[in-house]
Amino acid sequence: MRARVAAIDGYARRAGICAYVVAALSIAYAVVYLAVASRNPEDRSANALAYALIAAGALAASVATVGMSERAGGSNARWLAPFGVGYALLSAAHGVYSAILAGSGLAAGDLSATDPRGLATFGLAGIWMLALGLTARGAATLPRNLGILAIVGGIDLIVLFFATVAGSTPLILVTGGAASVVLGPAFWIWSGRLLSS
Repeated sequence: MRARVAAIDGYARRAGICAYVVAALSIAYAVVYLAVASRNPEDRSANALAYALIAAGALAASVATVGMSERAGGSNARWLAPFGVGYALLSAAHGVYSAILAGSGLAAGDLSATDPRGLATFGLAGIWMLALGLTARGAATLPRNLGILAIVGGIDLIVLFFATVAGSTPLILVTGGAASVVLGPAFWIWSGRLLSS
């Protein structure tokens, strides 16, 4: 039993480190995308780097979502954990696919073959975060304000997905900026502290 508890604690610490990595890569993506890539679509290196940061962050999220699902999900952890891994891996595929296209100078087209309109990166990620927040609030498995942050962050990501589908640039900038610079990093940093303690 003692070895099992040590293994669980070890995984939680690794998941905590991955949560910090997700936060850092989210901010790095926002800087690269907003400062360089979005201003110069012809800059292959900047665009490839932005997509590579999405892929790396999503891979880290595939570990962090399991840790947070186990910590906060209660009886819902059984579906929250695989759902989190699923959205993260789909998002990573989107990042890798788009990074390769951007780095090669190939036209990406208007619709991603691996993540249409950010279904996984925004929509499914938002559903996971919203469900985690609602579950944690109902079961009191997270600090109250972290549960609220997860709910707000989840709603923001879902709105971002629908803004992307609708092609509403102002709404994309507002919700995307909030997700990548404020809500997402705050959630993952707090999650990292919680999992690492």
